[in-house]
Amino acid sequence: MMTSRERILCVLEGGIPDTVPISPRIAYWLLEQKMTDLELKKVFDYDPIICVGCGLPGTWSAIYHYMQKNFPDSPYCKNVKLTETYETKPGDPKQYLTRTFKTPAGSLTEKLAIAPGGREYGMAPNPHYIEHMVKDRSDLEKMNYLLLDKKYFPKGKLKQIDESIGQEGLYMFRPHQGVDAMLADTIGVVNMLLLYYDDRELLKDAIQFYQNFYRTYLEYTLEQGITMLFEAWYNASLSTGWSPDMYRELFLPHIRDNVELTHRYGAYYHFYDDGKVMPVIEDLADAGIDMITTLTPPPTGDVIPEIVKEKIGDRVVLSGYVDLVKMRFGTVEETIQMTKYAIEAMTEGGRFILGTSDSIRDGTPFENVKAYFETGRKYGRYK
Repeated sequence: MMTSRERILCVLEGGIPDTVPISPRIAYWLLEQKMTDLELKKVFDYDPIICVGCGLPGTWSAIYHYMQKNFPDSPYCKNVKLTETYETKPGDPKQYLTRTFKTPAGSLTEKLAIAPGGREYGMAPNPHYIEHMVKDRSDLEKMNYLLLDKKYFPKGKLKQIDESIGQEGLYMFRPHQGVDAMLADTIGVVNMLLLYYDDRELLKDAIQFYQNFYRTYLEYTLEQGITMLFEAWYNASLSTGWSPDMYRELFLPHIRDNVELTHRYGAYYHFYDDGKVMPVIEDLADAGIDMITTLTPPPTGDVIPEIVKEKIGDRVVLSGYVDLVKMRFGTVEETIQMTKYAIEAMTEGGRFILGTSDSIRDGTPFENVKAYFETGRKYGRYK
């Protein structure tokens, strides 16, 4: 019998392992259960692919505090000052946060509304941007002061992480927060879409600006030796509002470049989009991605298992599909049928890992999660 690590790597190499690897996204459910992936593996027989980072914080305010703590005498700390103010309004349950970064080129300001927690479904309320930092080209130039020099990148403990997982699974590395996330946080998705028509050159320059920073950090970590890169582009998804032609013009060239860089260092490239992907699915395969997640079914996504398998299943590992919403709100029988359907439709010839349409959410009944894992092991054989 293969180990979980052997099973996953076998599929990535185009081989046929003893059983279909079961590697769902499950972070939110694990947080609720107060368990780690490896602890859950002792409860359910599955093959975790664990997402880790190298230590660089994912938000600009967190980067600021990271630098203040670790490199207080650096040029960054001399050039950048952050002020944060919170306020409330009578009769309004939300908190309002204003952040201002003062740089030698001028100030950058963002404002967020933070909803109170505990009232709705989900681990925590998401903050809502009222104002984004980058409003014009001059603000983009100010962002240069918030980007870290390579010498301040955290080293991380990737070798130790790999050794701690051992044969129990595989880790995938996610550098920082991704180009699309930096764009969404500093400009806003709606503003990006408008810029495509109002000032396309500024939009392209902004994408390239963040891509340059991201690639520097990506190569820094690839040099340390990683097995799999995890890269998310969900703010560039067709579900966000981009057309296939816009996608090919703005984002696909950078995805292609990152795939090439990843392969140059001998790592696998794992691509993530939890929305609609079918109009560009062959473009992504042509870009050289090794694995795609999450293959979200309608109505949230647009993936039909038999079609995506026919189009790219002979050259890209397919992972995902089992609907997390139906797992959360449906029955045990529905979970069993969804899982069996995914296996039946996508196991021909290999290159399939049983996953989910995104992270299994908090509140998902234990019985449904159990049914998913047990069904995967019972029926998970390649044809």
